[in-house]
Amino acid sequence: MGYRIGMDVGGTNVVTGLFGADGKLLRKSKTRTVKTSSQELLQQLADLCRELLIVENVSEQRLSTVGIGLPGFINAETGLVTAANLPFNDIPVAERLRQLIGVPVTVENDVRMIVYGESLRGAGQGFSHILGVTLGTGMASAWVTNGHLHGGAGGLAGEIGHIAYPDIPYMCGCGMKGCLETVVSASGIVRQAQDGLSAGWVGLLADRFPAHMREELTSKDVWQAYDDGDAFAGQVFQRTANWLSRVLIPSVALLSPDVIIIGGGVAAAGDVFFGPLRKYVAESLHPLYRERLLVAPPSLGDDSGLYGSAEYAAKRLIS
Repeated sequence: MGYRIGMDVGGTNVVTGLFGADGKLLRKSKTRTVKTSSQELLQQLADLCRELLIVENVSEQRLSTVGIGLPGFINAETGLVTAANLPFNDIPVAERLRQLIGVPVTVENDVRMIVYGESLRGAGQGFSHILGVTLGTGMASAWVTNGHLHGGAGGLAGEIGHIAYPDIPYMCGCGMKGCLETVVSASGIVRQAQDGLSAGWVGLLADRFPAHMREELTSKDVWQAYDDGDAFAGQVFQRTANWLSRVLIPSVALLSPDVIIIGGGVAAAGDVFFGPLRKYVAESLHPLYRERLLVAPPSLGDDSGLYGSAEYAAKRLIS
């Protein structure tokens, strides 16, 4: 196995990492995503791979695989990719990029690649059964058991953010009402905070974001207000943790994971989020689950998806 490349392709940025044969990350780059057309984006990805090889003085002949994680639907049978925030609509991304680079290419959902990376090199290392959840603009999950990534029928496994609850009042971008990700996500925390402030909640957050500034509010601002002593901001995180526990509790009973890794922007809030979450989950679980379950943040930071996509591509090549 030679050098390998992992890519995390998002609607805003492309992060690319070059790995040695031993799996060590040698260098990475970050650049704005070209979204003018599918062909131009594919050419950008190929160029980014070559640039890393040149900088590290590695010949293209020594590159064995390229792995890509992106936010979209990948048809496991046809290889066609459709991504709402990228210029891919039924595009055979892996095949076209293979033609441009000349090595095998693997494309998978970005959340699965993040969780797969954590399972091998991060917070899930040493465990056999890992459930991962990412909380960013939206919400999704992935399941790795004994080193195998579970895709499910149609490759749709893990979309827990689109479970609808009758007491969640918000419309989701998917067209359903009450989807979990409308409250359990970075954008969901902002939505909760904005509604609370509009309803008359007072405190630091209200002082910092009067009505004419509330569109600028971010989940980080809500966390900062809590850290500075704002009670309402703390309630937002506790409510978010409670809603997330609703889907994690049955997931634990169904899958019996060793560890649940919660990543994304919301997880960066730390104890204000993880403390209530662990409490709510533990209260409803049988002791046989509760006593062995670890709920933890990721340990690879923004590199999780790079490790995951690079390792996943290498594994697919071997198998």
